[in-house]
Amino acid sequence: MIIGRHTDRRGRSTGERVAAIHRGGPTVTDAQRTAATRLLDALLDAAAEHGATLDDFDGTIDLPGGCLDVVLYGRPSAA
Repeated sequence: MIIGRHTDRRGRSTGERVAAIHRGGPTVTDAQRTAATRLLDALLDAAAEHGATLDDFDGTIDLPGGCLDVVLYGRPSAA
């Protein structure tokens, strides 16, 4: 598991947040969780420029879950 560069107010890293997601569907691989964590970190890097943190998103959107969904379902497969 990748740890990630950001933490929430409870001290959970972005990697821990992504690893905690359990949904129905295909088995999630370590590579997919790593990709989702890196995406989440990149989004939070951009958000930090505007003073926003992971905790700010938690009240309105499941950003870690959304990043995992993008990795699992949102990218077209390579042809």
